[in-house]
Amino acid sequence: MNIITGKDAIWETDKYDVVLVGTSIYCMLTNGFQSKIRFKYPYVDKENNKTPFGDKRKLGKRLTVDPIEEGQPIISLLYICKYPHSKRVFVDYDALENALATANAEFKGKKVMTTLLGESAFDGNGDREKLLKIIEENTKDLDLDVYDYKQLPRIREKGLIMSKLITRRRHERGENKLTKKYYKPVWEGLDKILKELYLN
Repeated sequence: MNIITGKDAIWETDKYDVVLVGTSIYCMLTNGFQSKIRFKYPYVDKENNKTPFGDKRKLGKRLTVDPIEEGQPIISLLYICKYPHSKRVFVDYDALENALATANAEFKGKKVMTTLLGESAFDGNGDREKLLKIIEENTKDLDLDVYDYKQLPRIREKGLIMSKLITRRRHERGENKLTKKYYKPVWEGLDKILKELYLN
């Protein structure tokens, strides 16, 4: 297991055979790395939405989606938590262990990437050291890279992009006041930029 810090995992996915994505049993790929996977590989979200919503029997299981184009990775969703809750730990450690054990058997010898499963506010709020131990112990047959970085809610990340664009526009014009004329050209190009960043 190799830990990579400070790099958004979404830009690296096509370098791997397999991408493991932690998610909830409620078919929610709405924030952080999960959300970006949804926009980069929309067919994964489509397949996820075919699974039973909120079904506790999904805990510890995986949904593996084969690529639709050459050069894309296999995406495997790991159902490791129930409904996300920002103020408590909601990762199911046993479910994570079970899902990783089956992934380890299925993808033995493959080049695999994931985030620090179960740690973000979108897949568990779990204890970092406990999660690292579970991941390491249950992926011994994988060539695994774990991307460890701060994942943000999609709405917050979009807001930060918008703020940077407006600030840049103001500096280009050498003006300090915020007026409607700053927003119009920013809004016109925003959708394209958000799509390129897998945020829209």
